[in-house]
Amino acid sequence: MDLPDFFGVDIGNHTIKIAEVDRKSIDKAKLVDVASIETPVGVINSEDKVAKQKLSDKIKELVETSQIKTRKCVAALPEASIFTRLITVPKVEESKLEELIHWEARQYIPLPLSNVQKDYILIEERKVNGKAMLQILLVAAPKVLVEKYSQIVKGAGLELLALETETIATARIIAFSGENTTPVMVLDFGSNGTDMSVVRRGSLIFSQSLGTGSDALTKAISNDFGLEMAQAEQYKIAYGLDSSQADGKIYKSIEPIVQIIVDEVSRTLNFFRTHLQDSIPEKILLVGDGAKLPGLSDYLGGKIGMGVALANPIQKLDVSKSIQNEVKESDLVGYTVAVGLGLKTT
Repeated sequence: MDLPDFFGVDIGNHTIKIAEVDRKSIDKAKLVDVASIETPVGVINSEDKVAKQKLSDKIKELVETSQIKTRKCVAALPEASIFTRLITVPKVEESKLEELIHWEARQYIPLPLSNVQKDYILIEERKVNGKAMLQILLVAAPKVLVEKYSQIVKGAGLELLALETETIATARIIAFSGENTTPVMVLDFGSNGTDMSVVRRGSLIFSQSLGTGSDALTKAISNDFGLEMAQAEQYKIAYGLDSSQADGKIYKSIEPIVQIIVDEVSRTLNFFRTHLQDSIPEKILLVGDGAKLPGLSDYLGGKIGMGVALANPIQKLDVSKSIQNEVKESDLVGYTVAVGLGLKTT
């Protein structure tokens, strides 16, 4: 079923981002509007009613000050709370597939199935030892998380059409932009963590959340040099992983933390080389506000031995005249999830 006019909502630890996309066809779409606002401090992980309402009020403020007219939206769930697994099951009649996946899910989801809302995406059919098998991406979200985000969106006076994971929204961008001819690894650098995913032929086939994010770099600088977090953030943004700047002091402070991410990426690539040879990523795309760290692409490329680049979520989108100047002035890599949500069709 085609969705009515709507926009995407990406609720982050530091900023809330929205994007409206008018999708004309499979390969044609227009970016209607993008906007962002700071997330209130300390509310994103709170279960307190007052904190949730503060978040709702901020979303409402953002929408009302944007050019977006519709009040229907699709929102992203935080990847770190989602259970994702690529499974292979025998090909069965469609009427029996749901039950088969239910029993498979019991092996992989570390919560009672009654406590999660699960879904699946059919990736492809393939032959294994002469038998027809289905590769399926199993996705499950805790019901309490789904309910929380539903309440937050409703509290903002919006109608929620769907919730989906950040990596699924990002995979949609990869497919739409034409970056899906070969397997791609995507690193989404958030404030509290980094989401690592692999997209093959436009479909998400792997997702993992790492507990190391951009804020950890800021904290390292703050601790090493006795700076307030705000000032440490400024140093991080200015110098990053450029060892030629500030006598290499900022580089030396944050490099060991970024190396943690490199180690996880290397382990994942080795897993693919051993177990999923037909899906080994051939390049890495960076998304998220943390991806703009100076020197990050060169550092990762040198350590991992693979091409690394910033994603451009709007490279294949027409841009509304009313926001062309704004878009030219902004680096929209941090809007990848919001734009990906806005491209949803069913």
